Amino acid sequence: MWWNNNGFTMLESLIVLTVFTACAASIPLLYDGVYRTTEVGKAEKNTEWELFIIQLRNEMQISQGWHLSGTTLQYSAVGSNDSMVSISKYNDKIRRQVNGQGHEVLLQNVKSAIFSIEGGKVYIHVTFSNGEQEGASIYPFHKEAP
Repeated sequence: MWWNNNGFTMLESLIVLTVFTACAASIPLLYDGVYRTTEVGKAEKNTEWELFIIQLRNEMQISQGWHLSGTTLQYSAVGSNDSMVSISKYNDKIRRQVNGQGHEVLLQNVKSAIFSIEGGKVYIHVTFSNGEQEGASIYPFHKEAP
């Protein structure tokens, strides 16, 4: 008779102890997996941010006539038939367009992006969808920049 009113048998207690031990042993493994996944996501976002800033600095280095139009940063690309380049927030991305055409995604998962020009420097402040914030300043390389 497997079930009676006398309480737990030794075999039932060992089974419960085994199940509890297996569950308890798996909690640190699950925590470690979640932690590593979170860190990989942060590393990818940081890499994407750094690449965005490097690309923007490289373009600004060979550009002139920076100005803001709403939340859009515009400048003339020197040496490429004086094309007008614009960097703006579009939905949850920051995109680059040349002469109002194209849709080159530079940064993803963006909640808000603020561009400002102060003292001849371009400042960018980005808030990501997860609430993290990043900012950078870009210095002019041409005298034509405001």
